[in-house]
Amino acid sequence: MAASYSALNSLDDQLATAANTPYPIVMTGDLGASYKLEKSKVTVLRDGDYFASAAIQIGGKGTGDVYVWMRLNGKDIPDSNSIQTVPSAGFTAVLVSQTGITLKKGDYIEFVYAATAPGL
Repeated sequence: MAASYSALNSLDDQLATAANTPYPIVMTGDLGASYKLEKSKVTVLRDGDYFASAAIQIGGKGTGDVYVWMRLNGKDIPDSNSIQTVPSAGFTAVLVSQTGITLKKGDYIEFVYAATAPGL
């Protein structure tokens, strides 16, 4: 079976408006024939083993921590969380969350973020 892929992105600033509140990351991009995208939800159209990875540029106008993790069918995936401290306004870094996962046709994954302060 040929490998399938998608390359998704967002050029939008997606800032937390409230502290410690999860926000799904909305994406667009190049979907392979094996996927469907609805805002933040990437649905697989066939059973298989998948590698999912997100590299998110973080920063903001304040300070605090930013968390990124994955959800499967609306439920948080254990141990998928990454954290980055934003020590000053204007600071940026790339935060990565990734996993290998077995999915069934119709399953969907999302990347989600939260921050300890608004504006990150």
